[in-house]
This record gives sequence, structure tokens and C-alpha cells, in this order.
Amino acid sequence: MKKDGHNKKLFCYKKDSFNFFPSVGLKLTGACRLNCPFCCEPNRSQSIAPLAKMVKITNALYNAGTRRLCLTGGDPLLYPALTALLKHTKTTGFENILLTADGSLLVKKSEILTHVSAVRLSVHEIGGKNDGIVGTKHSFRDIEKAIKLLQTKNIPIQVTTVVTPMNLSRIPDIAKWCFNSGVLKYYLFGLMKSGRGSSFAKTGGTVAKNELEKIHKDLRGKYSERVALYKYTNNAECILVYGDGRVMIDPYPTAPNHQLNIGNILSDAPDKIISNFLKDPENYKGYCRHLTQT
Repeated sequence: MKKDGHNKKLFCYKKDSFNFFPSVGLKLTGACRLNCPFCCEPNRSQSIAPLAKMVKITNALYNAGTRRLCLTGGDPLLYPALTALLKHTKTTGFENILLTADGSLLVKKSEILTHVSAVRLSVHEIGGKNDGIVGTKHSFRDIEKAIKLLQTKNIPIQVTTVVTPMNLSRIPDIAKWCFNSGVLKYYLFGLMKSGRGSSFAKTGGTVAKNELEKIHKDLRGKYSERVALYKYTNNAECILVYGDGRVMIDPYPTAPNHQLNIGNILSDAPDKIISNFLKDPENYKGYCRHLTQT
């Protein structure tokens, strides 16, 4: 791949170099049993791709150069063929990161953990306050049970919190709970404007960029690199691949739904997808910042 007139790799990840996205989010479903008011999922009723198609997609991604899959949704635990898909992607050579907010379902489907490199749990408050935010009774208790299970299986645990005016003052306490509970990395997320995020911003408000940066700086001072911040105000802090093969920049703030389609991994050459990606220099900057935080 040529960039700025020179033959060199575009992306660096874990000391290796790549010409295609080394890390992507793989959207398995839009469904979720929780009811977060700021959920970024734009379509909870989206169709679910059959296992055979997801295998084709992941094979195409691996051949292009992707090595890390963040399996997401909705909630990926609701994908019917999740165990078979994870087994395939692990055998293929992917690092599988499972993103979920449903501790109860994770415990029930613990057989998948054999094929998982790490689990990232969503926690937006502590105790019953978390239950209130996600609209689900006992959700925090179930997260605690899931953490204990993951520890027994030596699965690395990560936690994500969407920072809003509802929990801004509580972030230091949530971080303390995380690290006291054995969490290895804590991610602060700014509010994404896709899905319910846009309407939540109008009614519940947003946290200013400088406030996000301050709380991140304070936590880094205490916990070092174990705390990361994704503001989700910059282009391409995530690359999402859907079950129909679409490759989407997320966020792309100027797009109507805050996402931009740059191709299809099943029908477009990787070089074409990257060429579309590079049309806006801010995409490259945003994605490279993302890689430094993973």
C-alpha cells in the first residue's frame, strides 16, 4: 500500500505492521436484553447473518490482515451460533474480544469462554444504580457473578463505562470498584450519537470534552495505562463490520447516522476499502489513536 508516495505499512498494532485494519468490531446482532437510554445501536431488529456467512466475512477479514475481533452487538451473546463462530475465529488465528453487558447470559453460556481472549463488560454505575440506568433488575449482581467466573478461568477482564451527566461524579468510584474486582483495563467512553445517543444528548445532556479529558487524566495519574479514553467525537475511533459484509466508519460525525460506509469485505478488494477510508485524513488519525488505546 502506498501512502504519501512511499511503500510502507499503514497501521501498527502490537509491534506488527498492517495494510488493512488490524482490529475491527464485528456486529453479530442488534438485539440486547438490557435497555440503556444511550444505547448506540441504531437497529435492534436488524437481521442476523447465518453462521456460513459470518465465516466468509471473518475469513475475508483475516486474509485482508485483520487479527483482532471485538465481537459486539447489541449483545453478541444473543447470536445463535456464537460458540461455533468463536471456535472458527480462534482456530483461524484471531484474538477474540467479547463485548457484553449481560452478566447473567455470560454465566449461562460459559462454554464460549474457551474460545475468548478477553471479555469487556459494560458497567455504568455501582449496585442498584447500574440496574436503574440499564433498566434491568440485578444486572450489577450478575456482572459481579460473571467477573468471578472469568477469574476462575483466567480470562482477562475489561470494563467500559459510558460517561454521562448521570455518572460523571461517580467515575472515580467505578474505577476503584473495577480494579478492586480484578479488572485489568478500564475504558471511558464518550456518548456516541448513533442509536439512542442523539436523543439522550438532547434530554440527558453530554459531558464536555475537557471534562472527559480531566477525569481521564486524573485516573491515569492513579492507575496509569490501565485507563483508556475513547471520546467518540473523532472520526473512525472504531471500524465496524456488519453481517452483510459492510465496513463502516464509526463514528463519522458529519454523516446523518454518524456512520460512513466505505465498502464491503465480501465484494470489494481490501485496497479499495482502504482507499475510501483514506479519502478523509481524519479517519486515519482517529483509527491510529484507537489502536494506541486497545
